[in-house]
Amino acid sequence: MAAAPRVAILSRHAELYSTRRLLDAVVAAGADPVLLQPEQCLLMLHDTQAALYYGSSPLAPCAAVIPRVGAPITRLGARLLRYFAGEGSCCLNSAGALELSRDKFASLQVLAAAGIAVPQTAYFTQAGQRDLAVSSLGMPLVHKLLSGSQGVGVSLADTPAAARGMLDTVLHLQHEAMAQRFLGGRQDIRVIVLFGRVIAAMRREASAEDFRSNLHCGGRASALPDLPEDFAAIARRSAAALGLGFAGVDIMLAEDQRPLVLEVNPVPSLEGIEAVTGQDIAGTLVKALLRQASSPSPQSQP
Repeated sequence: MAAAPRVAILSRHAELYSTRRLLDAVVAAGADPVLLQPEQCLLMLHDTQAALYYGSSPLAPCAAVIPRVGAPITRLGARLLRYFAGEGSCCLNSAGALELSRDKFASLQVLAAAGIAVPQTAYFTQAGQRDLAVSSLGMPLVHKLLSGSQGVGVSLADTPAAARGMLDTVLHLQHEAMAQRFLGGRQDIRVIVLFGRVIAAMRREASAEDFRSNLHCGGRASALPDLPEDFAAIARRSAAALGLGFAGVDIMLAEDQRPLVLEVNPVPSLEGIEAVTGQDIAGTLVKALLRQASSPSPQSQP
């Protein structure tokens, strides 16, 4: 009898909802789950050979890899994905796609170049450019850290004075700043894309106490079983433009009712979308990934 395929899940914490669901889904699919805490991995290069040690032991080959790495360890996660891709593992998302989509401005640049509409956004590195950015975007405006998720690092300024103070602080600490025109709505749509197919969607609404619709910030969500085709098409194109096999695409309506892509998350949480839709997203993901891994040309780009 052939050995069950090994599926590595890169995650800091086994107790997180998404990690637990994926571990269970791997078992349910008849595969062997391997939980890897990224900081416990040691990568080794020698001549043309690469190796990965987990703890003090060499890691056995894995058929597929699911990255569940947070923004602070994006580079580490990408280096691990590069190793796995080089060993022939089928990676749910590639190293390059993970790094690109985690850079909020670079990812918007790629989307815009692909003909996908995004909010008016300014990126700058000098205090002397601040006033032009503020006057171009208008009030209110939103500041976003270049990397982050779950609404962390997102702030709203209602007046030019507040915007200048906020951006000055960010420039002093980060040496770069990104600001967006505030679209004014309290709702957005999260679309889950898996290997070019929309598998779930939900509408998110900010609470009365916050402008952010993220569920981790107190937002509410409802299932969206009849996602309009234009939204679905935009979500598919966005994931494809960034090279993502699995993504959460956030879409919001502009003042003229055109759908704009706010950002694309390469490691979307499964908790909210499974709770509101009742769908087994983890199971669908694992089964699709194992099919990709067993195909003649698995999608595992470096």
